[in-house]
Amino acid sequence: MRIIDNHIHCGNNAHKSFTPTDIKKDLSEADAQGAVIFAFPEDMYRIEDSPEWRIRANDYVLEVSRSMEEIIYPFYFVWNDYMIPDNLDDYAGIKWHRHWDEPRYDYDVPECREMLNAIKDLNLLVLIEEEYSNTVRFVRDNPELAIIIPHMGGMNGGCDKMDVFFDNPSIYFDTSVAQLDDIKRILDNVGVERVIFGSDVSGTRQPFFNFTKVELDKALQLNLDEESMSQIFAGNVEKLLPKKFLR
Repeated sequence: MRIIDNHIHCGNNAHKSFTPTDIKKDLSEADAQGAVIFAFPEDMYRIEDSPEWRIRANDYVLEVSRSMEEIIYPFYFVWNDYMIPDNLDDYAGIKWHRHWDEPRYDYDVPECREMLNAIKDLNLLVLIEEEYSNTVRFVRDNPELAIIIPHMGGMNGGCDKMDVFFDNPSIYFDTSVAQLDDIKRILDNVGVERVIFGSDVSGTRQPFFNFTKVELDKALQLNLDEESMSQIFAGNVEKLLPKKFLR
């Protein structure tokens, strides 16, 4: 069965590291064929909040994707300075990420609208981890976009608040580090067509969450038929990615 881990951070610095060697080992242990990868928040703003660090971190994600034989889909991490790279079309999707106690995105500035227009022009999938009110606003203001909410909504206000998105066919949910009961709840409400497998692998030197195989073993406890699992493990995310990246 084809398995794509939708949620792997990568980078290589003294604070956190997950390199091509680590990714390869992680995917191999889970018999997975590939992954969606994006930068660590540490490399974007937590350690040093500078354009130079962000450029380097996003460039590293591209370098990793090009260096590996595995199927790697690089996502561009957007931070609140809304830098639009000349090569945005080299990325398969967008990572949009902050926690409630971190610096905010300003959704009203022209730079934000310009970034969102660039994302829409390329029809890029967005994986957004934000406060609940901002997640609701992002979905409301960008109906053209396909959006993944990670952790079954666990960091977007909580799984119990995701009901507001159940009737929106453009909203998907990834399973990364979610409780099995929360995964079942979302599945019961949106169906297998809108659930996507992910792990949230976040570094070997300071591990944050589980590795792909741990999350895979949890997902298998859903005891779904093979066709349904195929959708969750790879089919659902790959249907949302630009066709030029698929192989």
